[in-house]
Amino acid sequence: LVCSVIFVIIFMLEGLNTDYISLWGTSWGTLFGVILFNYALVIAVPAWLYEKEPTVDVPKVVNGSAILSTILYVLIGALGAMTMPHASQNMLESMMSGTFGIVMQICASVFAFFIIGLGIPLFCVLKRMNLTGKEMLSKTHANLFAVYLPFSISWLFYTGDWVTQLLSWGGMIFTTLVAFILPVLISLHTLEETDEPGSVLIYGSWDFTEKSSQATALKVLLVLSVLASLAGLAGNFVG
Repeated sequence: LVCSVIFVIIFMLEGLNTDYISLWGTSWGTLFGVILFNYALVIAVPAWLYEKEPTVDVPKVVNGSAILSTILYVLIGALGAMTMPHASQNMLESMMSGTFGIVMQICASVFAFFIIGLGIPLFCVLKRMNLTGKEMLSKTHANLFAVYLPFSISWLFYTGDWVTQLLSWGGMIFTTLVAFILPVLISLHTLEETDEPGSVLIYGSWDFTEKSSQATALKVLLVLSVLASLAGLAGNFVG
């Protein structure tokens, strides 16, 4: 959060030029996949629910982190685009180049190491916990799929625009299934099998006390998730 605030301040001090940014852009090819990938926090929720303290307010944490992340995505992305006339697809590379001074370079490097770099082993642990829960897989097989396999092939995508393409197609094919569509299907199945309330109150102030109302809301959400996935997939081909 501190690095994000520093990014915003430096961008504003550098001067903003609205001519550098377009309302609609010129290519939407990787847009939807990257957006969906950035909101894949639901992958970490099962393991986090298992580890959190009982007093933690789950809806406040999940909704608050999603809202704050959205604000930072839009703010830093827009201000960065209005500051850099030729920003690379990975804007962090431009920020780490030293063009905007040593403070920006240090903060971007710290962000890349602690948020992105250390986030990789963190998600490996979370994925392993998800796979070993309910004894779905042994610890050895979970390590294979959550740690060894990703690290063994990820180095192939470190150069050029492979990272952007990986995030785009990975976000479209895998993230939409794992983070958006399958959780809704599981929720529908759970709704039929049990009367216990979930840990995350997704309906807010809406009154969905009846199972039929909840099922209808989940089906609507499922349709919207599928439509968003199809729109993103179409964007990858058309864009």
